Amino acid sequence: MWVRVVTLLVILGFATPALAFSGRVVNQFGEPVGGALVSILGRPGEAITDKDGRFEWKPDPPPPFEIFVIDVGGTYFKPVMIEALSAGEVLTIRVMPLVNESVTVTGSAPSIESTPASGTTSISGRDMAVRQPANLMQAIENVAGVSQVSEGQAAVPAIRGFARGRTLILIDGARVSSERRAGPSATYLDPSMIEGVDVARGPGSVAYGSDAFGGVISIRTRRVVPGSPWAFQASTTLGAGVPERRATAEISKGLPAGGVLVAAHVREADNWESPEGPILNSGFRDRGFLARLEQAVGPGLLSIGWQSDFSRDIERPRNNSNTERFFYPNEDSHRLTTGYEARNVVGLQRLSITGFLGTHDQTTEQDRFATATRGRTVERAIVSANDFHVRGFGERLFGTSRFEVGVDINGRYGLRAVDDLIEYDLAGAVSSTRPFVSVDSARRTDTGVYTTLETAVAPVLTLSVGARGDYVVSTNSGGYFGNRSVSNSAASGFASATLGSFRGVSLTAQIARGFRDPVLSDRYYRGPTGRGFITGNPALDPETSLQADVALRYVSPRFRVAAFHYQYRINDLIERYSTSTDFFFFRNRGAARMRGFEVEAQATLPAGVTLDLATQIASGRALDGNTYLDDIAPPTISAVLRKSFGTRAFGQLRAAWFGDDDHTGPTERAVPGSTQLDAAAGYRISAPLEIRVQARNLFNETYYASQDVRAILAPGRSASLVASVKF
Repeated sequence: MWVRVVTLLVILGFATPALAFSGRVVNQFGEPVGGALVSILGRPGEAITDKDGRFEWKPDPPPPFEIFVIDVGGTYFKPVMIEALSAGEVLTIRVMPLVNESVTVTGSAPSIESTPASGTTSISGRDMAVRQPANLMQAIENVAGVSQVSEGQAAVPAIRGFARGRTLILIDGARVSSERRAGPSATYLDPSMIEGVDVARGPGSVAYGSDAFGGVISIRTRRVVPGSPWAFQASTTLGAGVPERRATAEISKGLPAGGVLVAAHVREADNWESPEGPILNSGFRDRGFLARLEQAVGPGLLSIGWQSDFSRDIERPRNNSNTERFFYPNEDSHRLTTGYEARNVVGLQRLSITGFLGTHDQTTEQDRFATATRGRTVERAIVSANDFHVRGFGERLFGTSRFEVGVDINGRYGLRAVDDLIEYDLAGAVSSTRPFVSVDSARRTDTGVYTTLETAVAPVLTLSVGARGDYVVSTNSGGYFGNRSVSNSAASGFASATLGSFRGVSLTAQIARGFRDPVLSDRYYRGPTGRGFITGNPALDPETSLQADVALRYVSPRFRVAAFHYQYRINDLIERYSTSTDFFFFRNRGAARMRGFEVEAQATLPAGVTLDLATQIASGRALDGNTYLDDIAPPTISAVLRKSFGTRAFGQLRAAWFGDDDHTGPTERAVPGSTQLDAAAGYRISAPLEIRVQARNLFNETYYASQDVRAILAPGRSASLVASVKF
C-alpha cells in the first residue's frame, strides 16, 4: 500500500506546476551567510546555504510563513516573516543575530527529520547558558509535552509520557543507548558543551526506527565558524541550595574551509536542600572534554568529533537513603562521531552520512547499611557495552516535491553485566563475595531502510508519506538466561495532509505506525538497578503503535501559536511491574491508549518583551483493565518572559504550574501539584566579561521530584552565580 501511495504522489509531483522558491540569506551588513541551516517554522525539513548564502526549498509553503536560520557557529537569528513571494525571483532574507538573547523557537527542529504534524522546538545554547541547567531534562523543561522520569542528576526526559526507551536521544546525529530501565538520559553530558537542543514531539519511527514512539531529542555540540580567529572562552559557576561548582574552558580556531575546537568541563555538587532539609545521597561529580575538526572535502564538509565524559558518584536519592544508598560509582562514555554533508552530488541536492562508534561503562551500586543484627551488604552491577550507528540519506528536489531515501544501521555489541554481592560481618570485615554473570555477551542490531516524499498537489495542499522496513536481531550468550536469539521484522509508515496557509492558519492531519524492539537488558538482564532489583524477560515481543496527530498553527508578524492533539494506541505494551517493593519484572500487556492536548505560543510584546507559553494535558491507560499507565505527566502550564536592556543586560522570569498527579501507574504514587517561579539576569561588564545569576523555586515550594514510590522532595530555593569570559 505504501509503495502505491508513494508512486501516486511522485506522479502528482511531476504533473503539477512547480511550487518552489530560491532564497539568499545575508546578515545585517549584506554579507552572505554560508553553511547555515534554514528552516520554515511549522514545516519539516531543512536547507543548507552555499557559500553565497543561497538555498532552494521545495515545495514552498504559501505565505505568510517564517524562515529561521542558524549559522555554522550556532548563532540563532531572529525569524523572518515572509508575507509574499514573487515567481522566478530569488528571495533575499536579511537576518539579525540574537547573540545576547536567550532564545527558544517553536516550530523548528533543524537537526531532526520530523513528521509534518509533530510539535518542534529549538533551544539555543545561549538559553542554556542563561538558565544553567544541571542536566538534559532541565535544559528542555519548558517544552510542551516533555516530562521528567526518575530523580536527581540521572533524571530522564520523556516526550508525551513515552519513557523507558520510547523517546530517542541523539548527540550530533548518533543514538544514545542505555540499559537503564528508565531509559537513556545522557547523564554524563554537561549542558555547557551544547550548541543547541532540538525536540520533535510525535512519531519518529520512519526516519529513526525503534525507540522513537514519543519523539526525538537531538543535541548539537559546539561548532566553529570557518575563517574565524583564535577564540577562548571560560566560565565558572557557584551554587547555593544546590551546592554546585562548575568550570568550563574552550579554545577554537576557524580554518579557511573549516575549524577546530577543544573544550573541557568539570562539575561537582553536594546534597541539595529541600524546603524541609537536606536530601541525602543527591550529589554528583563529572568531567569531560570535546574535540572537533571540520574541513571542506570535495563538494561537502567533513566533521570528526571525539567526546569523553567521566561521571563519578552519581547519587540516586530515595526516601530510604538513610538505610540504603543507590548510586552510580562511575559512568564513562567515549564517542567518536563523523559526518559528511554535501550538496549537488550524484544527482542529489543533498547527501548526508553520519557514523558513530562508542563505548559505555556504568557501575550501579546498592549499599545496605549495617544494623545491630545484620552486617552491611553491597550489591554491585558492572555493565559495559560498545555502540555503533551508521546513517545516510540523499535528498532530491524535483517538480513540486522533496524526496528522500535513507539507510539506518545501529546497534549495541559486547554487552556484559556482572552482579557482585559483597557481604560484611558485624565487625565490618568482608565475609563473602559472590560474583554472578548476569549477561556474558549480548548484541542487538537494527537494520532499516526508509523513504519519504513531500509534494504540493495544490498551492494550499501538501501531502507527505513515508515508509520504513527494519530487521532487528538480538542475541545473548551465557549469563542468567543462557544462549538466546530472537529476530523481528517491522514496518513503519506515516501519511499526512497539510492545508494552508490561509492568512497564517494551517492545519495538518497525520496517521502513523511505529515499533519499538526491547533493549537487551529488558530481555536478558537480572540484577540491581538504580531503583531496585529487576529480572528481564526473554519472551518479550516488540511494541507497535498506531498514532494519530492533528496540528493547527497560526503565524503573524508578532505572534505564533500551535495546538496539537494526539491519540496513540500501543499494542503489546512492554510494562515494568512490581511483585513486592523494589523487585521488578517485565511483561507484554495487551494494548494501551495515550492521548493528549498541547498548546505553545510565542509573542513579541511592547517594550521589547518576549513571551513563551506552553501547556499540556495528557492521559494514558492500559485497555485490558482500564488502569493508568506510568510516566504520564500531570496538567502543566509554563510561561517565560524575556527582555534585553540595551546590549549589556537581560532579565528573564519563568513560572510553571503542575496539577495534582493522582492518576498513578502500577509503580507510582499520587503527588500533589506545585507552582514554581525562577528568575535569571545578566550584565556584560566589558566586552570579554559577563556576570549571570540564576534563581530557582523562589517560592521555596515543597514538591516531589517524581511520582515514584521512592521519590524524594525536589530542591527548594536555590541560586547560582556565573562569571564568563570570552576573547
